[in-house]
Amino acid sequence: MKKEYEFKGRTVEAAIDIGLKELDLDLGDVDVKVVSEGGFLKKAVVVLTPIDQEAELPEPTREAEVVEEKEVVVEAEQVEEDDDLPPTYDKLNEDKQASGERRRNDRRPDRRGDRREDRRPREKKEYFVEERKIGKEYLEEIAKYFSKSARIDTKATEDEICFYIGGEDAKKFIGHRGETLDAIQTLVSQIVNDSREEKQHVRVMVDADFYRERRKRVLTGLARKVAAEAYDNKREISLEPMNSYERRIIHGALQNSDYATTRSEGEGKDRHVVIVPKCEVISYGNVSSDFKRKGPKKTKTYGGKKVVF
Repeated sequence: MKKEYEFKGRTVEAAIDIGLKELDLDLGDVDVKVVSEGGFLKKAVVVLTPIDQEAELPEPTREAEVVEEKEVVVEAEQVEEDDDLPPTYDKLNEDKQASGERRRNDRRPDRRGDRREDRRPREKKEYFVEERKIGKEYLEEIAKYFSKSARIDTKATEDEICFYIGGEDAKKFIGHRGETLDAIQTLVSQIVNDSREEKQHVRVMVDADFYRERRKRVLTGLARKVAAEAYDNKREISLEPMNSYERRIIHGALQNSDYATTRSEGEGKDRHVVIVPKCEVISYGNVSSDFKRKGPKKTKTYGGKKVVF
């Protein structure tokens, strides 16, 4: 029975070379059988069978991995020394870094210095400095009647001045459904606008314990919910009376709505917002029998079937 010797390597060629060196034979003196071509994390396996079995062969040392590593190192050194072969990944990476350094060094230092000088911090513009000071002093005088630990902060935009009341007793400034806060806001707004030399009115907002922020979230959710309800039922829905600040929140929440629009009705304390659905047919609730039988006067059908209420 012929003796067979098994060798392993990174590739089939490397395994054959290792086997030939171990057996001290040439490729023409053996039969080669490839057991496995190897792959990712898997070595190639070959079986070498000497043709002349009578010759004395040295026993293989089985140091395939050590020999293989040495062969790889030698091949790598040869590649680096040979300029005709394609560059390795490390060499390409070094060339790329060197090219980047050259491009950065080619930039003119004077232009870079000019750009750095242009990056100066922008000055923050303050709006209504005097009005904020007057309103804060007046609000501090009012706050003494509610709490001694109240903290007042101010902020202003191009068209509005905001005063924020904080502290442990900030809830005392709100009152029932914000009525006390609305009264304080009216007084502060009057003082601030009277102190201005310009005739243009500036909007003033006073908030305590983030009441108006919470109220804004509630009213926005209510407006969207009622708009969907009005659209589904095809009828107008009137909301409860609100002040101008809360009505403005409702109008803003449905400004770009696909379901409904808004309008204000009433006078004084009875002024409220009406949610109007965006649909062709609207139910007007309790109306006369004649209206139900004949429908509204001067109604255009645009070629469609006339709706009978």
